[in-house]
Amino acid sequence: MNIINLSNNFEEIRHILSENIPWSPLDFIKGIDKRGDKIVFLNKLFCYLEPQNDLRFIYFKDSRKRLAIFAEKLPWDSDFFGYGVGKINGIFLLSEPYFDPYDDYTNAVIELIKLAKEKGIKYLFAVVDARDIALIRSLGSNGFCLIETRVYYHRDIRNYEYKERYPVRTANEDDIISLGDAAANMINIYDRFHSDPFIPKSDADRLMRRWVEASIKNNFADITIVPDFPNPAAFCTVRYHKEFWEKWNLKISQPVFSAVGIEYKGWYRKLISEICYHLRNIGAEYCFCVTQVTNFPVIWVWESLGFLFGKCEYIFRIII
Repeated sequence: MNIINLSNNFEEIRHILSENIPWSPLDFIKGIDKRGDKIVFLNKLFCYLEPQNDLRFIYFKDSRKRLAIFAEKLPWDSDFFGYGVGKINGIFLLSEPYFDPYDDYTNAVIELIKLAKEKGIKYLFAVVDARDIALIRSLGSNGFCLIETRVYYHRDIRNYEYKERYPVRTANEDDIISLGDAAANMINIYDRFHSDPFIPKSDADRLMRRWVEASIKNNFADITIVPDFPNPAAFCTVRYHKEFWEKWNLKISQPVFSAVGIEYKGWYRKLISEICYHLRNIGAEYCFCVTQVTNFPVIWVWESLGFLFGKCEYIFRIII
């Protein structure tokens, strides 16, 4: 047997990775406590999972080389789509050099696919740092398809100023229908839900509406900002991430999910600008955003507002 349950070795594996994990999600942000960001990342990797959702294990390549595989079944996504959805959160080498770009994880990925199938997973995806070329290569050799290329931008907002101010407000439940329509109708063909032919457009549209509703009613977001008009067809959700500020030693927040209807053309820039002011007012110091590398209009808006390139990452998936 060349795999064992990772939960049997949590303390040992966490200790190894706390000192040697090669990167963390926001290590591109100047001034962030990189060790603190690694702790935030490790807390997510080692969080409690129900046994039926836990796909974490240690893979023995040989007597000296072990890999830690972090993956999970996503119950919310599985319930929404009506089939098992799983996510790969990372594969990490547990001995020196702790990252080898020429390493081969093929057999470990094969074991993961087998385990995912046993757990009832049909749709398995991975979010992969662009630096992790060993995992990128191993996923491709096992039949995973690239479905999205993401790009991160960021800026310091402590002294944020823009030439104009715009009328905005917090979204409420009366806005859900008009915002849901905007989210479903303004399709971005390059996000992972719309770019994947396996996911029907009806499911992607339903998901967009559900996200809007959950952001306003169920705390998927800390706040949703809209133009200060009745029945707005433009919005952007925001997460403050206050629970991580102390570890980051930097108060970082994030505009997350947005859509702008045709009749509100030009409002994306206005929303992001006003969100920068809002975040500064609640004490945030830094802001980062994520989109697809092909989303030129959004990237141009960010650059015009002083945002800088941060990093890229890839999303792969396989149908089991």
